[in-house]
Amino acid sequence: MKYWAFISYSHKDTALADWLHKKLETYRVPRGLVGTPSREGAVPARILPIFRDREELPTSSELGDNLQKCLQQSRYLIVVCTPAAAQSRWVAEEVRAFKAWHGRDRVIALIASGIPNASDRSEPASECFPHSLRFDVDGAGSPSVRVEPIAADLRAEGDGRQRAFLKIVAGLLGVGFDDLYQREKRREYRRRILAGTIAAVGLLVVAATGWSIAHLGKSQKEMRHDLASVRQEAELLSTDYKDVRPSNKESEVRIRAAAQRAQEALDNVEGHTDMPSREYALAIQAARNAVAAVAKEARTAEETIFATELAKPLEARLLKVNNEYGKEIIRRTEASVPVSPLKK
Repeated sequence: MKYWAFISYSHKDTALADWLHKKLETYRVPRGLVGTPSREGAVPARILPIFRDREELPTSSELGDNLQKCLQQSRYLIVVCTPAAAQSRWVAEEVRAFKAWHGRDRVIALIASGIPNASDRSEPASECFPHSLRFDVDGAGSPSVRVEPIAADLRAEGDGRQRAFLKIVAGLLGVGFDDLYQREKRREYRRRILAGTIAAVGLLVVAATGWSIAHLGKSQKEMRHDLASVRQEAELLSTDYKDVRPSNKESEVRIRAAAQRAQEALDNVEGHTDMPSREYALAIQAARNAVAAVAKEARTAEETIFATELAKPLEARLLKVNNEYGKEIIRRTEASVPVSPLKK
């Protein structure tokens, strides 16, 4: 097969499809899984390539030969399920064509918004599953057969962003979700331990050489200039997914307002190491709370993606502020300890 998966989506959900495409193609399979047997053969290190039709083919008014060939050459079909996708003729045709070649067991639904099977409750406007995903047709003139799609739920009330993405990955790799999820948790734990160790070593180095800082003559103005450079680099290194925007403009304004409050809280503490200890500690805590509040403003899957991307440069600044705070606390502690006179 040429493609590991084919992403089918409505043009109204382009931002979500773009996020999923890049997320899958940049995902690195946990090392312990690579090379182990699965229903797809040996588990690969990467899931490449992923086909996204509107990116790789010219605009067409029908499912042309090229598009059908790409569907035939894909191991799996991922359907981004929203009310817009449920109403899309092209999504329905892509699902129908893929099922005809590969069967329904290789179709994975990603619920992003709307309600699955809402049509059964006379709520067609909320339906997120295309008709061809909910039903199979055995042949010309045959009655439709109701089926239950394999699905991951991106919504906050469903699996959530991380678990839904890992469910997609597990399905594509042909491995158990629980195994993959536990490996991801262990990998994340190791990353945190490593980050903590690096921070601890950094603080020890600072403690050992802190006495010399006062003699370097580095002014507050120079420190703030350096911090501004770090902040700018953090923003430039932000993810490629930063173009994702919530379809609800009010939600975008709400999340941006939270990000602005976090920015102001960081401005109040970053570089201001001359504050009294209690005031400094309160300002640090306020900055931490403000950064954490950005993600809490998200209420849907696409809002969560947007909030996560806005928070990334803020979290980079917060890490710098926390390190700065730790260094200053060590400096003040050392300065407050009297030096014992040498015994004669």
